[in-house]
Amino acid sequence: MTVEHDPDAALAAGVEADLVEHVATLHQSPYGEVGRENGVVWFRTGRDDPNENGVLRASLSGSDAGDTVARLVEPFAARSLPMMWWIFTRGPLEGPVDRALRAHGLAPASDRPGMGLLLHDSEPLLPPRGTTVERVRDATGLRDWAGVVGRAFGDLEFAEGPSVAFTLARGFGDHQPFRHFVCRAGTESVGAATLSLCSPGVAGLANIATLLEWRGNGIGGAVASAALVEARGMGITRAALSSDELGVGLYRKLGFRTVCRHLTYIGRPARRPA
Repeated sequence: MTVEHDPDAALAAGVEADLVEHVATLHQSPYGEVGRENGVVWFRTGRDDPNENGVLRASLSGSDAGDTVARLVEPFAARSLPMMWWIFTRGPLEGPVDRALRAHGLAPASDRPGMGLLLHDSEPLLPPRGTTVERVRDATGLRDWAGVVGRAFGDLEFAEGPSVAFTLARGFGDHQPFRHFVCRAGTESVGAATLSLCSPGVAGLANIATLLEWRGNGIGGAVASAALVEARGMGITRAALSSDELGVGLYRKLGFRTVCRHLTYIGRPARRPA
């Protein structure tokens, strides 16, 4: 069955396209560098963090997996950089691919559900009583949004990272690839979400966050729903995300279903002797 006649295949393609382009967009110069060649997409910042360097997309088959991995890993190994390698699959991962990655020092780190949604199947969720959801349109709102995401995920450096730096540099207009949303309870910011528009025709959801003391009140669903409503109003028909296991229940309430697996391998590959 072709992608055109298989809704789940089309949604899985949207998951991969959104996630790859999201990270590639954030890590362009001056924050990092991005390379594209024959369908391969990689990024590199030079920082000593496996999440800051890696291969986002590469076609690997059993027959040539070893040679492809060796070629793409070498620039990272030459700089002694830790890295990640993403794989999107709808079925079991081929053994030769797994062995090729492990042979170069990359080990499985996560296996997340890639989830997709046809937006006409989504029913909006309203904010809980006493809360409002609004789109971030200035630096003050961005600071509030980043504070929620950083606190919710225990990432004290999030406010200094590429998501914030990119938006501050590019601005908040409708032509930008990211739109951020914040949920407020009175004057307190308690929830957050990002709508990614990096891949044409796909609405990516990211940074869905609720402060710990506010969880269980429907805030995460409401702020994610606000982002989806915005995308639907733009005429976008597909939504995509990569979820941890804790988020699957929330996204199913919004109408998402698992359409692929998003695998991450990480490591610090050693340079092979000449």
